[in-house]
Amino acid sequence: MKLAVVQLESDPSESSKQRCQLLAEKLQLPLLDIQQLRDDSLGSSCEHFLGYTDSVLALCSVESKQPAVLPLSVSVDFSDPKLNYRTKSAVKQQNIVKAIGAKGALRPTVLDGTAGLGKDAFLLASLGCEMLLLERSKIVHALLQDGLSRARNGSEKLAIVSNRMELLCADFMEFTASEREFDVVYLDPMFPERRKSAKVKKDMALLQQLLGHESDNAQLLEHASKLAKKRVVVKRAKLSPHISSEKPDIEFKGSSSRYDVYLVG
Repeated sequence: MKLAVVQLESDPSESSKQRCQLLAEKLQLPLLDIQQLRDDSLGSSCEHFLGYTDSVLALCSVESKQPAVLPLSVSVDFSDPKLNYRTKSAVKQQNIVKAIGAKGALRPTVLDGTAGLGKDAFLLASLGCEMLLLERSKIVHALLQDGLSRARNGSEKLAIVSNRMELLCADFMEFTASEREFDVVYLDPMFPERRKSAKVKKDMALLQQLLGHESDNAQLLEHASKLAKKRVVVKRAKLSPHISSEKPDIEFKGSSSRYDVYLVG
């Protein structure tokens, strides 16, 4: 995926230019203005770009040849009504909550080893769990960090929830807990593309393009088992095979996804 940071004409201020320049330097990406992006010779070499619109960092596609699959833009917005509805609608009955073992007043500490766009982590943090999020992609990390920063400066409720979410740009397979302990390690490896199903959600389609699929899921489970005190939870597509030859101790199945629970100790 060919990327650049673009200074959008909707925000021509000097502070916006500096913000884009710092982002381009941090991610080691070329910095373009909107006219350069529109130039055919440059545009053909840039498939996607990062840019700020109304102070929100978004990853956008230059051209959507497959609009049913390819997203026009993706950003992280923890104030999104649909996401917040999920935190209120019978949250304790949701399979992810059951899978991590949250019940009564018990709120496990969770290491989210494959954070992605942070939606599941936000749900668990809304429930009261202390979260450490790892994201190996610098691009996805930048989107997630931007969303967290805005949430911490938003409403009181968003600030409380987002302050339970610590974010690191790190590869899960290279992460060592040192003196930290986690009750649960949560993993959401990339699902294979669902060629016969309905439209893949645009943020999932983007992550599949940007990150690809995990090459060795069995190693993910083995490493997670060393870091978790109580259990490892793996999110899978409902009909996907298990992450390794080891069968889970518990399974929670939904309409499209499944949570495999591996008990530790």
